[in-house]
Amino acid sequence: MTPRRTILSGLGMTVGVAAIVMLVSLGKGVQQDVVSQVESLGVNLVIVLPGRISAENPFNPMSFIGLSTLRESDLEVASRVSGVRRVAPIMFVAGGANRGKQWADAALIIGTTPEWFQMRPHQLAHGRLWNEAEANANVCVLGPKPTEQLFGTENPVGKTVRLNGVPFRVIGVTAENTDRSLLGSGGFEFAIYAPIASLQKAMGSRQLHRVIAQTASDKEPNLIVNQLREAIRQNHGGSEDFTVLTQEELLSRLFTLLQIVQVALTGITSIALFVGGIGVMNVMLMSVTERVREIGIRKTVGARQRDIFGQFLLEAVMIALIGGALGVLVGWGACWIIDQYTVLTPVVTWDTVALALAVCGVVGLFFGTVPAYRASRRDPVEALRYE
Repeated sequence: MTPRRTILSGLGMTVGVAAIVMLVSLGKGVQQDVVSQVESLGVNLVIVLPGRISAENPFNPMSFIGLSTLRESDLEVASRVSGVRRVAPIMFVAGGANRGKQWADAALIIGTTPEWFQMRPHQLAHGRLWNEAEANANVCVLGPKPTEQLFGTENPVGKTVRLNGVPFRVIGVTAENTDRSLLGSGGFEFAIYAPIASLQKAMGSRQLHRVIAQTASDKEPNLIVNQLREAIRQNHGGSEDFTVLTQEELLSRLFTLLQIVQVALTGITSIALFVGGIGVMNVMLMSVTERVREIGIRKTVGARQRDIFGQFLLEAVMIALIGGALGVLVGWGACWIIDQYTVLTPVVTWDTVALALAVCGVVGLFFGTVPAYRASRRDPVEALRYE
C-alpha cells in the first residue's frame, strides 16, 4: 500500500472528524453562552409569556408578531401568589431611538418598573434609575451601545433622546458587561429602559409582553409555577392562553432547538466519515490484492487466519484513527480561528475529542472487516503462485 493512497484514504476521515469537532464544539459554546445569559437575568425567576409553548412546538409566534394575551391585572394577581417576592412587567417597543440625525442601531426599547432593576441589578456608569414618583415621566436609562451611538464619549445625563419620535430625558446610563458573546450581554447593552406607564402613553399601546416574577430565595421556583399558572388562568376566565416557565424550562426549550439543529448538521457532516470509510475499505482491498504473496508466505510459516484478519483489520483502524487525529487537530485549529475572529466561542472538550476518535475507530472496524476477511481466506498455495 503506497503512502499516497494511505494519505488520500485518511483524508476523508480527517474532513469528517474536523467538521464534527467544529459543530459539536460550536453547539457547546452556544449552549454555554445561552446559560450564562439566562442566568444573568437574576435568580429564582419565573417568566410568563403570551401564547402557548410546548415541548413539541417550542416556537411561540406571539413573541415575534407583537401580539400579547397578557393583561395588566396579571401583575397584581401574580404578586398575590404565595412565595412571589417581586413582579415586573416588560413591554417591548419596536422602532428606533435618535438624537437629531444620530440613530441608535438595533436599540431595544423596554418599558418596565423599578422592580425589574431589583430583580436584575444594574451597575450604572452615569446618573440614576427612575423611582415610583417618575412612573409617568418621560425619562429613560440608556445601555452602553445607544449611549455610544448617540452621544459618543459625552455624558448623556440630562439630555434628550427621541423614542419613536417622542422626547425622553436621559437620567442614567447602565454599565453592562460588553464581553464578546453571541448574545452580547443578553441584548441588554442595546437596551433603553423607560417607565412602562409613560411608554404606553407615548406609544398609544397597552401591550404587555412579559411578566417576570421573582420568588423568595427559600422557595423552589418549580413549586410556585403551578400556583402562578392557576392564578393567571382564573384571571383570564379559565383560558390558559399563556405559558409559565422557570429559567431551567426556558433553557430546555432553547436547547431542544439547538440540539435539533446540531443533530441535523452533524448527520450531514457524517457523510464525509462514510465516504472516508469507503475510501479506507477500497484502499485495503487493493492492499490485499497487492500483498497476496506476502499473505501466502505468512501462512506457510504458521500464521493463522485470525492473525491475517487481525493484521489487516488493525491497519484499517490505524488509517482511520490517524486520519481522525489529524481531523481533531484541524477542527481544533478551526475552532481557535472562529474564537479569535467571530463572536462565537467554540468549546472543545476532551469528551468531544474522545467521541470523534471513537467514531473513527468504529468506522475503521466496520469498513476494514471485508478486506481483512478476504485476506484471511486466501489459500496459501494459490497465494504463493500469485504474480
